[in-house]
Amino acid sequence: MRFPVHKKNFMSTVGWFAAALTSATLASCASSGSGSGGESLEVTKGVVIQNATIVNTRDGSLLPRMSIVIDGGKIQKITAIRSIRTSGSALSIDASGKFVVPGFLDMHTHAMAAVDQQPSHWPLMIANGITGIREMGGSEALIKRAQQLNADAAAGRIDAPEVLQIPGDIFVGRIFAPALAAMQVQQQKAMGAGFVKIAGSSREVTQAILAEARNQGLGVAGHLVPGVSAVESSNAGWRAVEHLGSGMGILLDCAGDEASIRQSVLRGEGAKPPFPPTFILTPMLYRALDAPFYQRIMDGYVDSKCQAVAKVFAGNETWQVPTLIRVRTMVFSDDPLYRADPNLMYVDKTSRALWEKLGQEYSTNVSPAAAATFRQYYGAQQKLLKLLKRSGVKMLAGSDIGGIWVIPGFSLHQEFGELAASGLTPLEVLQMTTLNGAEFLHREATMGTVDEGKNADLVLLDANPIESVAHLARISAVVLKGKYFSKGALDKLKSDVADAYKNQPLKNLSAALDPTHVH
Repeated sequence: MRFPVHKKNFMSTVGWFAAALTSATLASCASSGSGSGGESLEVTKGVVIQNATIVNTRDGSLLPRMSIVIDGGKIQKITAIRSIRTSGSALSIDASGKFVVPGFLDMHTHAMAAVDQQPSHWPLMIANGITGIREMGGSEALIKRAQQLNADAAAGRIDAPEVLQIPGDIFVGRIFAPALAAMQVQQQKAMGAGFVKIAGSSREVTQAILAEARNQGLGVAGHLVPGVSAVESSNAGWRAVEHLGSGMGILLDCAGDEASIRQSVLRGEGAKPPFPPTFILTPMLYRALDAPFYQRIMDGYVDSKCQAVAKVFAGNETWQVPTLIRVRTMVFSDDPLYRADPNLMYVDKTSRALWEKLGQEYSTNVSPAAAATFRQYYGAQQKLLKLLKRSGVKMLAGSDIGGIWVIPGFSLHQEFGELAASGLTPLEVLQMTTLNGAEFLHREATMGTVDEGKNADLVLLDANPIESVAHLARISAVVLKGKYFSKGALDKLKSDVADAYKNQPLKNLSAALDPTHVH
């Protein structure tokens, strides 16, 4: 039987409260003392978070005055018992006034590029509540390095978010034979890739990749290609569209003269590769010749066409990872808001210098008319995002760190703000960085909600995140794989990064480029 959404939410809520009630009952039967109703519990190891308010990410309901018992990297018990005694090595945390949510998932990163750098991106991510990432740069070597990182983190040898997924080598248009593309998909499956990423290819190669990925049980994610529409891509099994399709993206499907624009692009009109290496940081700096196409899409927008695209996405469960912060920083590369961001202290000097240089070039080299078109297009993309969400299209939160002005950790919170500015509710934003990621990864049994038996990856907040997305940044503490990081510990993670970068020399600007990062 298929329940309507409101019934599903009701049943989920009932089940969640029942689990908490059962937990309290079991604790009561196994203990005695002077707690509420004469109940007590003794914990001798792990972490006990007491008197917290748990936020149900399924429906935004709150469960106050609960205690969470953590051990072995798992949530062992959630109970309403008021009297919990800790002894031995157990750590007791008074969480009065705090709101507990699952750890945040950044579902589009290029963090592995810095995995062996000092410092890596992990301290800033942990300090901003990120406990899991979906890595978007890939190769056989990077897959093996991610596997080693996860093993080291699980063993407690390093504090790092879990790498939840990583692709093989990215398809960027260098393969022209469909048979060769299919063979490479098979090779990626053998090397342990979690999905296939496309950043550019022909119509025939894209279709071959989608077909073989389906045969291999791999999802396809990445940038839509001009030769295959968004609707065709979705119907062929494209699982996740990044950056709202990148470039002209999904909105091209909404244009009245879509076919004409698509043919012009395929004929090579507009911006032409090869582009300089800095293209990966701020593509719009080199796409000024495409501005007339962007304008035509906006001028010829047909709402019914966009509604039809949304219906197809929702029906096929084609996920969206909008990375609005990445899209915005590209078209506002010269915005003083980014160039004066105080969090730039957490970026190495070489990257900061390169970003500043590119921001100045954007002001100088992109005509005011083209810049205005690109910025108007961003507004159209925000409206598209709201339309997709209201149509039931599934979505994930991601930052795409590695692009211009996109700062590890902090940028995910900027993404939350951009999502809210596009019309999404605080609960929808929270779900995009917690519950939805668990569903996307088919890991609902271990992630996405604060429940017994799930991973002890948690964020303690000073304010209710259902009231405002800004409250997601009011982090009081983080639990990563069962390890508790206090506010003081999180502040030290950040200050250590700032100090390290302050003492590093300025290098050649090319050192700030990540060869594995394809926008």
